[in-house]
Order: sequence, then structure tokens, then C-alpha cells
Amino acid sequence: MNALIVNLNLAVDKTALIPELEKGRVYRFPGAITLPGGKGVNVARALRALGLDSPLAGFASGHNGRWITESLEKEGFRLFVERHENGESRLCYTVVDKRGRSIDMNENGPAVPRVNQARFLKLFTEIIPGFRVAAICGRASTGLKKGFYSSLVRTAAAHGCFTVFDTSGPALLEALASGAEGIKINRFEFEELSGRAFRPARLGKFFREHKVKGLKTLIVTDGPAHTYAVSPFGLWRMTPPRLARLKSPTGAGDSFMAGFLYGFLKGYNFERTLKFASGAAASDCLSLGAGLINGAQALGFAQKTRVTRLG
Repeated sequence: MNALIVNLNLAVDKTALIPELEKGRVYRFPGAITLPGGKGVNVARALRALGLDSPLAGFASGHNGRWITESLEKEGFRLFVERHENGESRLCYTVVDKRGRSIDMNENGPAVPRVNQARFLKLFTEIIPGFRVAAICGRASTGLKKGFYSSLVRTAAAHGCFTVFDTSGPALLEALASGAEGIKINRFEFEELSGRAFRPARLGKFFREHKVKGLKTLIVTDGPAHTYAVSPFGLWRMTPPRLARLKSPTGAGDSFMAGFLYGFLKGYNFERTLKFASGAAASDCLSLGAGLINGAQALGFAQKTRVTRLG
């Protein structure tokens, strides 16, 4: 099989379109786009648009959790979900205006009982031998024990499975220290991780300091500005294509991850992979709802992305 997408903190995602964001105003609208979500779900959905089906693994709880799993099954996703009843899976709301400006309001979600954490790690150990890459995406579930992310990294490594993370905070620090091979984060998450303001040169220095632990790829996105990537092949800068219109930037980073995974699994060289990832992110910006991209459109935007090797 190709990629396992781990979205520990599954969610109900709602996206609403309003005329314009104004402070203190009350908005009423006919409805919202409601989808099972979380960063990993968005990645899997975008990968499917590119022609690759990837199973999803994570935690779900309560009535929301049942709706999430049932909806994903109706979409045809293969699931490895550990259910519990300690509260309700989280609700995430995105409000977008017609100018493409957005506000995200995301619940943290319920704490996961220790017994369910242990069951998930056992399940992960059983299924990971069938995958080439494990992408662990999204905010950590509440209450995960210290060492949970280390277990994911080491279990995957023991079976020759490449691990790539899009998360933040203590979870990302733990994964990095344990030998995570790939990291895809945004500029603010890199500054939190490194404790310093972002500079391309600092990205290279950070990579050199951590590659001895196993880090092979570090990518830092910055919205419509340049994206930087560093690997054993060098330091690269990506200039994304200009968009004539913008519906919503929410989920663009997840589609970037999907494009990166697609290139990785197809054996593209590093430059071509980065271009394709940028093209997928651009396509996402033209739709409401995260991870909703058009494969042909992504390829077209990839061809318009400029990639410059800096060192």
C-alpha cells in the first residue's frame, strides 16, 4: 500500500461563506459545508483527488465521532479508528468572506483515555508494515501520554516506513527528537519550534543540527509568500503561482502535504515534488472546504510554480 494518514484528533468541519467579515456584526446564512475533517482527513481527500486512496487512522468519540466515521465510510475511506466515549469529537468552524479572508475556530477535543491510547498503538504496530509512508497530521489529541509520538516514529522506522509530520508544540518536539524523517509546518510553527524568527539561513542551520537524529526533509510554508524546503539535496525556495481569485486559504497546507506525498510515492525528484505540492495548495485556495482540489488544476499550477535552489 502507499500512505497511511494519521489524524488523531478527528473533527466535524463546518465552513460558512458570508459577504464580509465585520466586527460585532450578527450573521445569518442558509447553511454551511459540513464534512468530516481534521488536517489528515483533508490530506486524504486531496490525495484521492490526485488518484491515490489512503486509509485514515485516529480517535473518535461520542455522537460526533459516530457521524465522522459513518460519513468517512460513505465516502469510501478505509478506517483504522479507535473509538471511546469520553466526550464528543471536536467541532471546527471556518468563516470565510467573499474576499477570501477567513477565521478558524477549533475546539481542542476530548481527552483520550489511556486504555484507548494503548489500543491505538497496538493497532498501529499491526498495520504499519503495509505502508511506505505514514503522515501524522493535525493537532494532538488531549491527554496523550508522553512518548506517544515517539512510539509512532519508532514503530514506523522499525518497518522501514518514512514518517512525515504536520503538527506543532510538544508533539512535534517529541517526534523530532525521536527521529521523524519529514516535517511540513508553517512559518509560525517553525518559529515556535526553533525559538527564533524565521530566516532561510536559520532553516538550513536547524536542519543540519537535527539531521543526525534522522531528519531528511524540512518544509516551511508561509501562505501566499515563499515556501522553503531543505533536504540532503539542498535548500530550495518556492514562489507559488499568482491567483486571480481566492475563495479560502483554509486547508491549503493540507493539500500541500498531499501533493508532497503524491510526488514522494510516485518517485518524483525533489524539485518536481515541491512544484506539485505547491500546485495542489494553490488549487485548494479556489474552493470552499479544505482538501477539495482538482488534479488537472493542481498540475497546471505546479507548472507555474518557480523553484529556486539556494544552496
